[in-house]
Amino acid sequence: MKLNIKSAMFALVPLALAACAGTELGETRGMQVSGSAFDKALFEGYIDRSQFEYGIGNYSSSDAFALKARAAANGETVLPWTPNDPNSHPPGTVPEDELASMLDGREKLLAAFADGARDRFPADAASAQVHYDCWIEEQSYMGDFAESNQPEEAAKCRDGFWDALAKLTPAPPPPPSNFLVFFNWDSSSITEAARQVIAQAAEAIRNNRITRILAVGHADKSGPASYNVGLSERRAEAVEGALAAQGVPAGNVDVEWRGEADPLVATPDGVREPQNRRVEIILQP
Repeated sequence: MKLNIKSAMFALVPLALAACAGTELGETRGMQVSGSAFDKALFEGYIDRSQFEYGIGNYSSSDAFALKARAAANGETVLPWTPNDPNSHPPGTVPEDELASMLDGREKLLAAFADGARDRFPADAASAQVHYDCWIEEQSYMGDFAESNQPEEAAKCRDGFWDALAKLTPAPPPPPSNFLVFFNWDSSSITEAARQVIAQAAEAIRNNRITRILAVGHADKSGPASYNVGLSERRAEAVEGALAAQGVPAGNVDVEWRGEADPLVATPDGVREPQNRRVEIILQP
């Protein structure tokens, strides 16, 4: 258990040194925060972590977290620790199987900060940083005692970090699920306006790596139903060809046609309706 390991560790520290450690929490806890909302949340998070470490007798880590809290209270820029940095706390080594993930997480966190996450999501940004430093502290070696054998606390800090980081980098909006390409009456020729829509669809397909596309042709009710079936087929095939010209593999596009069935705008038979003369480009996951 963590308590026994850390207690055993500090039982070996000379009493003279032990008497000097653990003083930072009491001197920092009551400080007034002069910085931003992020600084305040960061201060509170580090104080909580300092209190936790103090409570289990790890005065070195308690002091380290308290000093970071003090800097936050003074409005200083406080960065997350760098794992395996010999010049910072904790003075140990993160296991190799954790290091790559930690470095990736730190890079993502700093990128979110550079994108303004401290101002837009101050509480979540502070939570991510405190949990990150906690993760490093729990997975580092302290002298001859490995903190990596406290998996529960380390996992709690790690998961808390990734959860908070996810709130700083929300998922991008989903791509448009379909595009509408309209045609002139009794025509399957691609107009300039239609070509622009097809170019937008092709860009969305490339950017989102869509490999399944459906092109569905339609017609209005201004001609014989049997004729309109063939017209809607020609329109769908025209869009397939235009997508291919934009670099979309033809093998990724399935073509269907509905004739005058399934209109976008319901009309009586024989009515020319521009919105029904269309091909739907549907991007499928």
